[in-house]
Amino acid sequence: MQLSNWESKVRRACIALRWICLATAIAQAEGLATKPQSAPSSGPSDAAAERSNLDYWLEQSTPATTSPATQAITSPAGTKGVSATRPDALPGVIEISDGRQLPGWMYTTRGRDLEVWVESEKRWRRVPLLSILSLTAVVIEQEMVQQWRWKEMGQPERVYTGKQFPAMRFLWKVHLIDDSYVVGAIRGQPLWVSLNGQSYGPFVLYDRAKGDLGQELAEIVYIRQAIISRRMLDKLLRAGPGR
Repeated sequence: MQLSNWESKVRRACIALRWICLATAIAQAEGLATKPQSAPSSGPSDAAAERSNLDYWLEQSTPATTSPATQAITSPAGTKGVSATRPDALPGVIEISDGRQLPGWMYTTRGRDLEVWVESEKRWRRVPLLSILSLTAVVIEQEMVQQWRWKEMGQPERVYTGKQFPAMRFLWKVHLIDDSYVVGAIRGQPLWVSLNGQSYGPFVLYDRAKGDLGQELAEIVYIRQAIISRRMLDKLLRAGPGR
């Protein structure tokens, strides 16, 4: 998903315009932090402390037309009448780890910024979607995990079944419109993609993924990158089916 020199110049001009409009939002994103001394093990608010982040975000969100997780990773069809379902939706492309590229208008839970846990700062960074150029998954750990069970109830002895499944851990590299980066963990926040009035998703941004028994690491399907760019959206739509 590389841009030509001409496209890069146009994109830089768009970035400058967006930066002027979003100076306040960026300042807020830089200044806001929650849970300053705790790792991202619970939900993003006190009311959601006993629930997973994914449950919290999905409960707060507008229902989509497809089911969660990787089952929602399907290519939207059609290129006519492209428009945003919501006024806060942004044009761009989601790239899946299996090579598929899904163009459309992206949005997250209404009224919510992305929340990124920055371990080195021991705090959450709240980042408005409007201030983002791209989100990139960085695989920091991957392994084949041996399945096991307890030998007997009350006896802490593991018995391995001989079966295994793949597992990965991620950090997210967030590229902002001022050309700075935020790198950290995102614990289960959804993105939707809208095209021709049809919503697809949620595509969940998480910090770990697990495959099924018998699968290999290469078979785990996850979001590799999300790019916010009208030019990239238009380019893929012009390419048509088979992109």
